[in-house]
Amino acid sequence: MKHPILKRLLPACLPVLALAACTPTVNAPAPKPPAANSQAAGQAGPSATAVTWKHQSALDRAVAHVLATQKKSGDWGYMDERPNDIYLGSINSLHVWGNASTALCLMGLLGLPPTPEINAALRKGFEYLITAPDTPRATMDTFYNVWSHAYMIQALAAAMQDARFAADKERLRKRADHELRRLMDHQGLDGGWGYYDFHHRTLRPSGDISTSFTTAAAMVALHEGRTGGLSIRDHNVEIGLDYLVRHRIPNGAYYYSSGHMHYPMGDANQVRGSLGRSQSGDNALLTWGRKLSAKDIQDALDRFYKDHIFIEIGRGRQFPHEAWYATAPYYYYFGHYYASRNVLALPADVRPGYAAKLADLVVAGQYDDGSFWDYPLYGYTKAYGTGYGVIILNTCKKAMEGR
Repeated sequence: MKHPILKRLLPACLPVLALAACTPTVNAPAPKPPAANSQAAGQAGPSATAVTWKHQSALDRAVAHVLATQKKSGDWGYMDERPNDIYLGSINSLHVWGNASTALCLMGLLGLPPTPEINAALRKGFEYLITAPDTPRATMDTFYNVWSHAYMIQALAAAMQDARFAADKERLRKRADHELRRLMDHQGLDGGWGYYDFHHRTLRPSGDISTSFTTAAAMVALHEGRTGGLSIRDHNVEIGLDYLVRHRIPNGAYYYSSGHMHYPMGDANQVRGSLGRSQSGDNALLTWGRKLSAKDIQDALDRFYKDHIFIEIGRGRQFPHEAWYATAPYYYYFGHYYASRNVLALPADVRPGYAAKLADLVVAGQYDDGSFWDYPLYGYTKAYGTGYGVIILNTCKKAMEGR
């Protein structure tokens, strides 16, 4: 993503999620299109006790891909470059994406039934994460590190509550505290989080390009960090939630960023343009007990399923925001991840139906090698995408089983 593209998009669709890159050149067969929705979205499925998980093989293949691609050092992904990859800022951004991808893969493995192979991968992976390269701000105008901080907090906090890592709890906490401090240093003056500040370049980001979905990811991470025992200031939580409430439109969409509030009818701010981002905002507000009800979440998922083609059509595109309603590929699995979290918040009687539909949509995009990816990001494409995929499918399985 080069600066001329950014300047062209600013009036209606500011730069997006850093877990992304450019042309889809990964050597893999094209996935089959999603299955048609032949029944009402979210129609309640059979009772949890009668459900057979039809996508177990897809989950197993995704897990096998994650296990097979872990490096000897314990992390996932490589610093491979392709023509026209996303604007880098500095080499620090490559460490960011490596740390974030590794955290997502570990989050996926943590939720699975333990096996010797999974336990060995977790042990090696968390050892890497504890000692991973630090990722301070790359440049004054570019700081993708908000993503590595957020997902590392989630992964480390989860491990701190896992009996398998009892002996390493203090080491995990020390690194999680460090990531928390880094994340809080990047909370914008408007209460939100972004990853660019092209116009002002202030020590604490101005918030001029704080984005609703980055803020949502940070807020979910803060909640899981607090659940894991990290000390989170109430003030930072409240101004972050206030930001999300301001950016949520009554129709369920979210303004893309602070600047987009001046362009309320822009494509990215429409319900269809917001599909990949709205689920994260709703999940953050719901997680913190702010504003939204289970009925709001169900309605938002209904919209997500009904208009899913408008996020699907952006997956694998060459350039950010070129698809209808300015959707971008790199919040495809991001959006489905937070949708899976929202499914777990639904009433028990409708949860299986929503989980089944979400799993069907996600499995349709799996590649022959078991991986998931939505947008090339240097050499981290399949690492972060498959990490998301494992989490999503396992979460859907839990929802189907009534867990």
